[in-house]
Amino acid sequence: MAMARRPHRFARLARALRQATLGTAVLAAIGGTVLVGPPPAHAALFDDDEARRAILDLRGRMAEQQRQIDAISRKLDELASRSQLDTQNQFESMRQEIARLRGQIEVQANELANSQRRERDLFTDLDTRLKKFEPTPVQLDGKTVSVDPNERKSYEAALAQFRAGDFRAAQTGFQQFIQQSPDSAYVPNAMFWLGSAQFAQKDYKNAISTHQELLNKFPDNARAPDAMLNLAYAQIESGDRTKARKTLESVITHYPDTPASQAAKERLASLR
Repeated sequence: MAMARRPHRFARLARALRQATLGTAVLAAIGGTVLVGPPPAHAALFDDDEARRAILDLRGRMAEQQRQIDAISRKLDELASRSQLDTQNQFESMRQEIARLRGQIEVQANELANSQRRERDLFTDLDTRLKKFEPTPVQLDGKTVSVDPNERKSYEAALAQFRAGDFRAAQTGFQQFIQQSPDSAYVPNAMFWLGSAQFAQKDYKNAISTHQELLNKFPDNARAPDAMLNLAYAQIESGDRTKARKTLESVITHYPDTPASQAAKERLASLR
Protein backbone atom coordinates (compact mmCIF):
# COMPACT_ATOMS: atom_id res chain seq x y z
CA MET A 1 0.00 0.00 0.00
CA ALA A 2 2.84 2.40 0.84
CA MET A 3 4.43 1.80 -2.53
CA ALA A 4 1.08 2.29 -4.30
CA ARG A 5 0.77 5.83 -2.82
CA ARG A 6 4.24 6.96 -3.94
CA PRO A 7 3.25 7.66 -7.60
CA HIS A 8 0.48 9.94 -6.44
CA ARG A 9 2.84 11.95 -4.24
CA PHE A 10 5.25 12.32 -7.13
CA ALA A 11 2.46 13.51 -9.43
CA ARG A 12 1.21 16.06 -6.89
CA LEU A 13 4.73 17.40 -6.42
CA ALA A 14 5.16 17.79 -10.19
CA ARG A 15 1.89 19.73 -10.46
CA ALA A 16 2.98 22.00 -7.58
CA LEU A 17 6.23 22.76 -9.36
CA ARG A 18 4.44 23.59 -12.59
CA GLN A 19 2.10 25.94 -10.71
CA ALA A 20 5.12 27.58 -9.10
CA THR A 21 6.60 28.13 -12.56
CA LEU A 22 3.39 29.74 -13.78
CA GLY A 23 3.40 32.11 -10.83
CA THR A 24 6.95 33.11 -11.54
CA ALA A 25 6.11 33.80 -15.20
CA VAL A 26 3.23 36.03 -14.18
CA LEU A 27 5.55 37.92 -11.85
CA ALA A 28 8.00 38.34 -14.71
CA ALA A 29 5.27 39.69 -16.94
CA ILE A 30 4.17 42.09 -14.27
CA GLY A 31 7.73 43.16 -13.65
CA GLY A 32 8.23 43.75 -17.35
CA THR A 33 5.14 45.84 -17.58
CA VAL A 34 6.18 47.96 -14.64
CA LEU A 35 9.62 48.55 -15.99
CA VAL A 36 8.46 49.33 -19.53
CA GLY A 37 5.96 52.01 -18.40
CA PRO A 38 6.81 55.34 -16.85
CA PRO A 39 8.86 54.85 -13.69
CA PRO A 40 7.30 55.75 -10.38
CA ALA A 41 8.73 58.48 -8.25
CA HIS A 42 10.92 56.24 -6.11
CA ALA A 43 12.34 54.45 -9.24
CA ALA A 44 14.07 57.63 -10.23
CA LEU A 45 16.90 56.61 -7.96
CA PHE A 46 17.99 54.07 -10.69
CA ASP A 47 18.93 54.90 -14.20
CA ASP A 48 17.59 53.00 -17.21
CA ASP A 49 20.71 50.80 -17.65
CA GLU A 50 20.62 49.53 -14.13
CA ALA A 51 16.90 48.76 -14.41
CA ARG A 52 17.44 46.92 -17.71
CA ARG A 53 20.29 44.90 -16.22
CA ALA A 54 18.17 44.06 -13.20
CA ILE A 55 15.39 42.88 -15.43
CA LEU A 56 17.70 40.77 -17.56
CA ASP A 57 19.31 39.28 -14.49
CA LEU A 58 15.91 38.49 -13.01
CA ARG A 59 14.74 36.93 -16.25
CA GLY A 60 17.92 34.85 -16.44
CA ARG A 61 17.48 33.55 -12.94
CA MET A 62 13.83 32.79 -13.65
CA ALA A 63 14.77 30.90 -16.80
CA GLU A 64 17.34 28.87 -14.86
CA GLN A 65 14.80 28.15 -12.16
CA GLN A 66 12.33 27.09 -14.83
CA ARG A 67 14.89 24.70 -16.34
CA GLN A 68 15.54 23.24 -12.86
CA ILE A 69 11.82 22.90 -12.23
CA ASP A 70 11.30 21.18 -15.59
CA ALA A 71 14.16 18.79 -14.86
CA ILE A 72 12.76 18.01 -11.43
CA SER A 73 9.29 17.55 -12.91
CA ARG A 74 10.63 15.12 -15.50
CA LYS A 75 12.44 13.19 -12.79
CA LEU A 76 9.28 13.08 -10.71
CA ASP A 77 7.33 11.78 -13.69
CA GLU A 78 9.99 9.14 -14.32
CA LEU A 79 9.94 8.16 -10.68
CA ALA A 80 6.15 7.95 -10.72
CA SER A 81 6.18 5.75 -13.83
CA ARG A 82 8.97 3.62 -12.44
CA SER A 83 7.18 3.27 -9.12
CA GLN A 84 3.99 2.20 -10.85
CA LEU A 85 5.93 -0.34 -12.92
CA ASP A 86 7.71 -1.67 -9.84
CA THR A 87 4.40 -1.94 -7.97
CA GLN A 88 2.83 -3.74 -10.89
CA ASN A 89 5.80 -6.11 -11.14
CA GLN A 90 5.67 -6.82 -7.42
CA PHE A 91 1.93 -7.42 -7.61
CA GLU A 92 2.36 -9.83 -10.51
CA SER A 93 5.18 -11.60 -8.66
CA MET A 94 3.04 -11.94 -5.55
CA ARG A 95 0.10 -13.19 -7.63
CA GLN A 96 2.30 -15.86 -9.21
CA GLU A 97 3.66 -16.86 -5.80
CA ILE A 98 0.13 -17.19 -4.42
CA ALA A 99 -0.84 -19.33 -7.42
CA ARG A 100 2.23 -21.51 -6.88
CA LEU A 101 1.45 -21.95 -3.18
CA ARG A 102 -2.16 -22.80 -3.95
CA GLY A 103 -0.98 -25.41 -6.42
CA GLN A 104 1.28 -26.93 -3.80
CA ILE A 105 -1.57 -26.96 -1.29
CA GLU A 106 -3.81 -28.76 -3.80
CA VAL A 107 -1.12 -31.34 -4.50
CA GLN A 108 -0.50 -31.89 -0.80
CA ALA A 109 -4.23 -32.13 -0.09
CA ASN A 110 -4.56 -34.74 -2.82
CA GLU A 111 -1.60 -36.69 -1.45
CA LEU A 112 -3.09 -36.50 2.05
CA ALA A 113 -6.45 -37.80 0.80
CA ASN A 114 -4.73 -40.66 -1.04
CA SER A 115 -2.66 -41.51 2.04
CA GLN A 116 -5.74 -41.52 4.25
CA ARG A 117 -7.58 -43.74 1.75
CA ARG A 118 -4.65 -46.17 1.53
CA GLU A 119 -4.38 -46.24 5.32
CA ARG A 120 -8.12 -46.88 5.65
CA ASP A 121 -7.98 -49.67 3.05
CA LEU A 122 -4.97 -51.16 4.80
CA PHE A 123 -6.70 -51.23 8.17
CA THR A 124 -9.86 -52.65 6.61
CA ASP A 125 -7.89 -55.39 4.89
CA LEU A 126 -5.92 -56.11 8.05
CA ASP A 127 -9.09 -56.25 10.13
CA THR A 128 -10.68 -58.62 7.62
CA ARG A 129 -7.65 -60.90 7.68
CA LEU A 130 -7.46 -60.86 11.46
CA LYS A 131 -11.12 -61.75 11.75
CA LYS A 132 -10.39 -64.90 9.78
CA PHE A 133 -8.16 -66.03 12.65
CA GLU A 134 -10.16 -64.69 15.58
CA PRO A 135 -12.29 -67.17 17.53
CA THR A 136 -15.97 -66.82 16.74
CA PRO A 137 -18.91 -67.87 18.91
CA VAL A 138 -20.95 -70.81 17.60
CA GLN A 139 -23.77 -72.95 18.91
CA LEU A 140 -22.51 -76.47 19.50
CA ASP A 141 -24.77 -79.11 21.09
CA GLY A 142 -26.87 -76.42 22.75
CA LYS A 143 -23.89 -74.46 24.08
CA THR A 144 -22.16 -71.31 22.87
CA VAL A 145 -18.46 -71.94 22.38
CA SER A 146 -15.59 -70.02 20.74
CA VAL A 147 -13.92 -71.77 17.85
CA ASP A 148 -11.19 -70.87 15.42
CA PRO A 149 -12.57 -70.16 11.91
CA ASN A 150 -10.04 -72.53 10.32
CA GLU A 151 -10.97 -75.29 12.78
CA ARG A 152 -14.62 -74.82 11.99
CA LYS A 153 -13.89 -74.94 8.26
CA SER A 154 -11.93 -78.21 8.56
CA TYR A 155 -14.54 -79.81 10.80
CA GLU A 156 -17.45 -78.86 8.57
CA ALA A 157 -15.59 -80.11 5.48
CA ALA A 158 -15.15 -83.57 7.03
CA LEU A 159 -18.78 -83.59 8.22
CA ALA A 160 -19.97 -82.71 4.71
CA GLN A 161 -18.06 -85.73 3.36
CA PHE A 162 -19.72 -87.97 5.96
CA ARG A 163 -23.19 -86.72 5.08
CA ALA A 164 -22.42 -87.24 1.39
CA GLY A 165 -21.68 -90.90 2.13
CA ASP A 166 -17.95 -90.65 1.49
CA PHE A 167 -17.05 -92.35 4.80
CA ARG A 168 -13.44 -93.05 3.92
CA ALA A 169 -12.71 -89.37 3.13
CA ALA A 170 -14.69 -88.33 6.21
CA GLN A 171 -12.64 -90.71 8.39
CA THR A 172 -9.40 -89.17 7.09
CA GLY A 173 -10.73 -85.66 7.58
CA PHE A 174 -11.81 -86.23 11.19
CA GLN A 175 -8.55 -87.97 12.07
CA GLN A 176 -6.52 -85.07 10.70
CA PHE A 177 -8.73 -82.58 12.50
CA ILE A 178 -8.26 -84.30 15.89
CA GLN A 179 -4.49 -84.43 15.38
CA GLN A 180 -4.19 -80.80 14.31
CA SER A 181 -6.70 -79.30 16.80
CA PRO A 182 -6.69 -81.52 19.92
CA ASP A 183 -8.01 -78.68 22.12
CA SER A 184 -10.84 -77.60 19.83
CA ALA A 185 -14.42 -77.58 21.07
CA TYR A 186 -15.23 -79.68 18.00
CA VAL A 187 -13.08 -82.64 19.15
CA PRO A 188 -15.89 -84.59 20.94
CA ASN A 189 -18.11 -84.26 17.88
CA ALA A 190 -15.23 -85.13 15.57
CA MET A 191 -14.55 -88.31 17.58
CA PHE A 192 -18.21 -89.28 17.47
CA TRP A 193 -18.41 -88.90 13.69
CA LEU A 194 -15.07 -90.62 13.27
CA GLY A 195 -16.40 -93.68 15.14
CA SER A 196 -19.58 -93.50 13.06
CA ALA A 197 -17.55 -93.40 9.81
CA GLN A 198 -15.56 -96.42 10.97
CA PHE A 199 -18.78 -98.25 11.86
CA ALA A 200 -20.24 -97.42 8.42
CA GLN A 201 -17.19 -99.09 6.84
CA LYS A 202 -17.66 -102.09 9.14
CA ASP A 203 -14.42 -101.32 10.92
CA TYR A 204 -16.02 -102.29 14.24
CA LYS A 205 -12.79 -102.70 16.14
CA ASN A 206 -11.68 -99.12 15.53
CA ALA A 207 -15.25 -97.86 15.96
CA ILE A 208 -15.32 -99.47 19.45
CA SER A 209 -11.94 -97.91 20.28
CA THR A 210 -12.95 -94.45 19.11
CA HIS A 211 -16.30 -94.40 20.96
CA GLN A 212 -14.70 -95.75 24.12
CA GLU A 213 -12.05 -93.01 24.01
CA LEU A 214 -14.76 -90.41 23.60
CA LEU A 215 -16.61 -91.72 26.67
CA ASN A 216 -13.42 -91.77 28.75
CA LYS A 217 -12.43 -88.20 27.86
CA PHE A 218 -15.84 -86.57 27.65
CA PRO A 219 -18.38 -88.54 29.74
CA ASP A 220 -20.61 -85.50 30.21
CA ASN A 221 -20.59 -84.38 26.62
CA ALA A 222 -23.90 -84.14 24.79
CA ARG A 223 -22.66 -86.82 22.37
CA ALA A 224 -21.84 -89.31 25.16
CA PRO A 225 -25.26 -91.12 25.26
CA ASP A 226 -25.24 -91.71 21.49
CA ALA A 227 -21.56 -92.65 21.59
CA MET A 228 -22.27 -95.34 24.22
CA LEU A 229 -25.22 -96.60 22.18
CA ASN A 230 -23.03 -96.79 19.06
CA LEU A 231 -20.41 -98.60 21.12
CA ALA A 232 -22.99 -101.25 22.00
CA TYR A 233 -23.99 -101.60 18.33
CA ALA A 234 -20.35 -102.07 17.32
CA GLN A 235 -19.95 -104.73 20.02
CA ILE A 236 -23.03 -106.51 18.74
CA GLU A 237 -21.75 -106.44 15.14
CA SER A 238 -18.35 -107.70 16.27
CA GLY A 239 -20.08 -110.70 17.98
CA ASP A 240 -19.51 -109.67 21.61
CA ARG A 241 -23.14 -109.68 22.81
CA THR A 242 -22.19 -109.98 26.48
CA LYS A 243 -20.34 -106.67 26.45
CA ALA A 244 -23.08 -105.22 24.28
CA ARG A 245 -25.71 -106.01 26.95
CA LYS A 246 -23.59 -104.38 29.66
CA THR A 247 -23.07 -101.32 27.50
CA LEU A 248 -26.78 -101.01 26.77
CA GLU A 249 -27.55 -101.29 30.49
CA SER A 250 -24.99 -98.53 31.14
CA VAL A 251 -26.76 -96.29 28.64
CA ILE A 252 -30.04 -96.78 30.50
CA THR A 253 -28.36 -96.22 33.89
CA HIS A 254 -26.11 -93.26 33.14
CA TYR A 255 -28.27 -91.44 30.64
CA PRO A 256 -31.92 -91.98 31.58
CA ASP A 257 -34.68 -89.96 29.93
CA THR A 258 -32.69 -89.62 26.71
CA PRO A 259 -33.50 -90.91 23.23
CA ALA A 260 -30.37 -93.07 23.48
CA SER A 261 -31.71 -94.67 26.69
CA GLN A 262 -35.02 -95.53 25.00
CA ALA A 263 -33.19 -97.01 22.00
CA ALA A 264 -30.96 -99.03 24.37
CA LYS A 265 -34.03 -100.54 26.10
CA GLU A 266 -35.49 -101.62 22.77
CA ARG A 267 -32.20 -103.07 21.59
CA LEU A 268 -31.60 -104.84 24.91
CA ALA A 269 -35.01 -106.47 24.68
CA SER A 270 -34.21 -107.84 21.24
CA LEU A 271 -30.98 -109.37 22.52
CA ARG A 272 -32.82 -111.44 25.15
